[in-house]
Amino acid sequence: MKGTPPRTAVRVVAGVVVIGVVALFVIAQQEPEPLPPPPAPAPPPVETVAPGERGPEAGPPDPALVALLDGLTVGDEVNGWKVVNFYRPQNGVAWVELQKGETFFSVGIGARGTGKPPPPFMTQGYEVGYGMVRPRGTGISGSEMSGVAEAIAGRIRKREGAVAKPAGL
Repeated sequence: MKGTPPRTAVRVVAGVVVIGVVALFVIAQQEPEPLPPPPAPAPPPVETVAPGERGPEAGPPDPALVALLDGLTVGDEVNGWKVVNFYRPQNGVAWVELQKGETFFSVGIGARGTGKPPPPFMTQGYEVGYGMVRPRGTGISGSEMSGVAEAIAGRIRKREGAVAKPAGL
């Protein structure tokens, strides 16, 4: 038998083929490892404001400031925003904090000519601006804050000739 390979070589090749087929069968039967679950979305950041970070502590409104604001005080509303705090003047600016739902912003009142750059609203003797939105990134439109600040400036215009200038402004 000249044209046939030796029996030992056939057996070796057959053994390798059988081992390969068995290995493929074993690999095919294994269940793939499950993919790890996707990571949970990160919770939204929680803004914390340290005491004093916002400036002076809130307190009862100065009666002279209430008079300048035509009686505006805690609990009143301006364009749908509730007045929740008054911050005593610091660096010549008193702040009125307003709230709607879980959103806050403040309107600042200072003597005219002291703001750098000047705030958007002026009266005869005062400047009125706005800012300090909390939580940061809240979607309050500038026009909404501007409307509240303009309404407060209107209150000042109505009373500023008849009342004393509040201390600290």
